[in-house]
Amino acid sequence: MPFSISKFVSAGAIAAVLIGALTSQAWAIAGVDFPLEDDLDFTEVQEMIDAGEYQKAISYLDYEVIEWYPENAEALTLKAYSLRSMGRHDEAMDTYNAALASDPTHKGALEYQGELFLKMGNQAAAAENLQKLSNLCPRGCEAHDILQAAIERFKDGEVSWVPPANRKQVGE
Repeated sequence: MPFSISKFVSAGAIAAVLIGALTSQAWAIAGVDFPLEDDLDFTEVQEMIDAGEYQKAISYLDYEVIEWYPENAEALTLKAYSLRSMGRHDEAMDTYNAALASDPTHKGALEYQGELFLKMGNQAAAAENLQKLSNLCPRGCEAHDILQAAIERFKDGEVSWVPPANRKQVGE
């Protein structure tokens, strides 16, 4: 009997669909309603961050996302941003490093880590992140422009970054 790859692929595809359906059904039976990683929505946590509720955002990210997806670069970046906003710079740097280890092309992580480098007085490291963003965005992008502006303000001796909750106090 001749070997038929189409029968093999069809059987494999059917098995994958059945396993996926059974897995989804198992989650539903267990009462767990948790999205797949690609379906994560960070709107709620972004609202917490915008409101200056950084510890609440960190708790949300830790228990609702990072516990299940420990290498999710977006979740790690948002957590690091919140840590940075709270002045916990070493923890923020470790978390940015984890985000970039997971996704070295994450523009937000590169921008925000660059701003943290400036806050810590390391202009050379911020410039390295700016170069990485230049390579990722040859025609420019928001992350590149924001970090570039922060570096220019740093060179002028101005504050490079202020948490959103404190911007009214410093006139931004």
